[in-house]
Amino acid sequence: MSAPAEPAAIPRTPRQEQRCAQILESAQLLLHEREYEQVQVREVAEHAGVALGTLYRYFPSKELLYAHALLAWSDTFEHRVLSRDPETTNDADRLRALLRGAVRAYERAPNFFRLLTILEVTPDPAAREVYARFSRRFTTVLDDALVDTHEDDAASIAFVAGAALGVALRGWALQGRPIRTTYEHVDATVDLIFGEPRRQSSSVGMS
Repeated sequence: MSAPAEPAAIPRTPRQEQRCAQILESAQLLLHEREYEQVQVREVAEHAGVALGTLYRYFPSKELLYAHALLAWSDTFEHRVLSRDPETTNDADRLRALLRGAVRAYERAPNFFRLLTILEVTPDPAAREVYARFSRRFTTVLDDALVDTHEDDAASIAFVAGAALGVALRGWALQGRPIRTTYEHVDATVDLIFGEPRRQSSSVGMS
């Protein structure tokens, strides 16, 4: 798994590392309360107890700040939500558990998914690079779960499953579809990957 991306000004002392961690923690806490557009960078600095100039020294733009906040959030996301269930015994069950875990995480923190859709198209190259690390990290988690699948196929399955998850979550977060529909799409995706598509039944009584 790739190492977390460094902020613009790399913290070199324990105090600087603590300050940077406080900033990211504050950014996450405020995002739990309000959507990304409603959070001001000044509020993050005040919540973290640092000067606004100090925050900008580490994170020159709001997009870069929140790209790092998303990456930091994903550490907890992976540890607590995407950890493997010891009861799962095959790749289909492991993949299903991971995808459902991701849905649960975003269901509990919907503003983080909306942030993700913003960072996908950010013009800020530094923020885009950090977001790419976040995206690769999740795909790697899916890939690593497919222990019984050939590595070439596992990479393709992880890509397809991640893409299907993103589409299903957008339907919920951006289009107002019920969250249960997202879970249903996740289950159907796994069933299609590891099973066979259902065939149309023959029409009865055709002449």
